[in-house]
Order: sequence, then C-alpha cells, then structure tokens
Amino acid sequence: MKSFYCCFSTAVVLFALSVARVSAQDTIVVNYPARDTTTIKDVKPGRYLKPAAVILPASLMVYGALKPEVNGIRQLDDNIMANIKKNHADFHTTADDYMMWAPTASIYLMDALHLKTKHSFTEHLILDAGSLIIAGGVGFVMRKISGNIDVYHTQDTKFPSGHTTNAFRGAEIFHQELKDTHPVFSYTGYLVATSVGVLRMYNKSHLLTEVITGAGLGILSGKLTYWIFDKVKYKRKKK
Repeated sequence: MKSFYCCFSTAVVLFALSVARVSAQDTIVVNYPARDTTTIKDVKPGRYLKPAAVILPASLMVYGALKPEVNGIRQLDDNIMANIKKNHADFHTTADDYMMWAPTASIYLMDALHLKTKHSFTEHLILDAGSLIIAGGVGFVMRKISGNIDVYHTQDTKFPSGHTTNAFRGAEIFHQELKDTHPVFSYTGYLVATSVGVLRMYNKSHLLTEVITGAGLGILSGKLTYWIFDKVKYKRKKK
C-alpha cells in the first residue's frame, strides 16, 4: 500500500507541476483579427501555463495528494465534516447541481447577447468540451486510483469532487474570456465555484481535501485547454 500511494501521489504532483514546464519558455505572439463581438489583444499561448499562473492550482492538487502522509490534513477533514454533521445535520440542497454550470453558461449567455469576449461562440464550444474532457479524464483516473487508498474513502466520499472540478473549470474559462476587458468581474466565476465547493461539504458529499483538489484540477484543466487551443490555432494561421 505504501508503494501504491507513492505512485499515486507522484502522478498527481507530476500532473500538477509539469504543465508549468512545458511552456516556461514559450513566447509566441499571435495577432488575432478583430471581430465585432470580441476584443482580442496580442496573445502568448504559453502565458496560460507560466509557472506563476499554475502555482495556486498545482498547490491545491498537491495538498490533496499529501493527505495520506500528513495527519493534520486528515484531522482537518474529519473535524470539519464532524462539525457540519453536528450543527447542520438536516441541511441539504440541490443548488450545487445547477450552480456548477453557471460560469460556463454565463459565457454562452454573453455570446447570445453579442457581448465582448476573447473567443467566438464556436471557439467557446471547443474550449468548453476540451477542458471538460481533460478534467473528466484526469478526475476519473484519480478516483479509480484513490479508491484503493484507505484514507481517501473513510467517510463514503469520493476524491476529488467532480462538482467542484467542473465549477472551477468553468470559472477559469469565464476568467480567461473576460480578464482583458473586465478584469474585476472576471473573478466572480471563482466566487460561484467556491460556493459550489462549500455546498458540497454542507451536503456531506465531500471532504475539504476533495473540494480543494477538485478546484485545482478544474483550474489547471482550463489553463491547459487554452494553451493547447491557442498553440493549434497559431500553427494553423502560419500555414
């Protein structure tokens, strides 16, 4: 079990940290043609995965990977869940089932209203689907592996939180699309995503570690998708 955990934690850490290296020296600049529904500045595809941009989400994933080895992380999980069960035993809501889609739905709403965003409606579909595939695929593998590690299923919950992953994946897309034109407003998606994570805990569906790791996975999957998309788009424009 010890060696199995080492393999799992190493895989999580490598995924979280290696994305910062693949584009650390990427300085490609692309001038996208302006459209009447978007305002686009010069884009550096590599900027999405610069080390500074992935420190936070990578740290969140590493936090989850360290749970079997750090007693304090396990105790915090158990204490928070025990407190919620004691003081909010009857609390239950399905709001998180819908709220997790709010950030990405907001992007499509802006498309419908012809508001300015960084990419077109078709590109939003590609980015949304791409990030969903990455987040879903990595999350599925993490759940399969963590299912064989005792500390990850002591309270009949699953690692990581799929709802939180999806919410932060959408929040990252929302942020990337609006950060150049509405920098402050672009962060509101993260507030919604954080609320989803909190509700998952209050619904007794997930522990803090599972929510935190899901947030990191969601953000990283969004950044990775944007990086891949802009790299491919740039190569097509050069031909």
